[in-house]
Amino acid sequence: MARATKPSEILSPSQEGEVIEPEAEESELDDMHILDMATQAVIQQQRIRLADNKSDWVRPQGLLGTQEPDIFEPEAKEEPLETDETSKDLYRSFVTRASRIPRLSEEEEAALGHKVMKYHDDEAAKKLVFHNMRLGIKMAHQYRRSWANLMDLVQEASTGMAIAAKKWDPSKGIRYGTYAAYWIRAQLTRFLMLNGRLIHTGNTRAGRKLYFALPGIRRKLLAEGKSDSVENIAKEVGESPEEVARVVQRLDAREASLAAKVGDSDGGQELGDMLAGDEPDPEAHAAQQELTSIIGSMVKGFAASIENERDKAIWVQHLVSPDPVSLVALGKEYGVSKQRMGQLANRLKKQFRCYIIDQLGPHTQLSWLFEK
Repeated sequence: MARATKPSEILSPSQEGEVIEPEAEESELDDMHILDMATQAVIQQQRIRLADNKSDWVRPQGLLGTQEPDIFEPEAKEEPLETDETSKDLYRSFVTRASRIPRLSEEEEAALGHKVMKYHDDEAAKKLVFHNMRLGIKMAHQYRRSWANLMDLVQEASTGMAIAAKKWDPSKGIRYGTYAAYWIRAQLTRFLMLNGRLIHTGNTRAGRKLYFALPGIRRKLLAEGKSDSVENIAKEVGESPEEVARVVQRLDAREASLAAKVGDSDGGQELGDMLAGDEPDPEAHAAQQELTSIIGSMVKGFAASIENERDKAIWVQHLVSPDPVSLVALGKEYGVSKQRMGQLANRLKKQFRCYIIDQLGPHTQLSWLFEK
């Protein structure tokens, strides 16, 4: 006879991590052992032969208070394991088995929910997820156009149901499936935003708003006779035009490899070699170095032209020093008030501006010299 296994033995722990909560609740998800049918389906597929038409995996029997539905494995036969099953075949087999799991009544769901809420009963939470697996499959199927592997979507949906099982309050009169649908949708949306593209777009609030809604917003603007400009889209979502422009550019652009050849496949350059870096170009760098050298020599020349000892102390120790001495300390040294020392410093600044203009010409674009 085949060995009977409890439902809790065919599920696998759900993944932990940050989720997009549909409600404003900040409590972290505890280390729960909520079990995931999707992951275990892969494990079962690799270890044992799938049930044929003559063998049932689930025998629908009594629910709460009675014997749990047992999961029966067909008798093992001496044949090689099929390890090259496609994702599509695995999904069909999983759906077939999940469709045989009996649904819970409203009273049975409420009893399990109270156990989870009051006593943190993991077994009750597992039953809620197990007996509502068809809901997760249905919602995962709605996102099939956005992701190739349906089993990945089913696993994310079951993770959302696991979170909902811990947070559901049956005393509010809402069925578990209604509440879990929001968590399933949030988990699937987060999964697609983080993994749908090589370059993540949904990392910001504007990115999450526009990731799925951008086509609809554009259709709405065009129907109202407005252009789908960045400014109009920003008004619709209530975000800054700069952030919206950055997100729209990422969503509209195609992802390309930096190692892709441009031009001739043999002698062409790679795309990464043609992109500008963040560093300034060599011409701008050389111009900046030359300007710095000129200004440095003029500062030394102006200091050499100052004959008054007090003025030279103000220039060297206060105006151009990396660790300037305060005007109060210099005023005490020369027996002058702080206000008078400030007047002398401003006079030296004006003289330096005139010195620069005399050296470089009246059309020199050095606006920083005239800042007050």
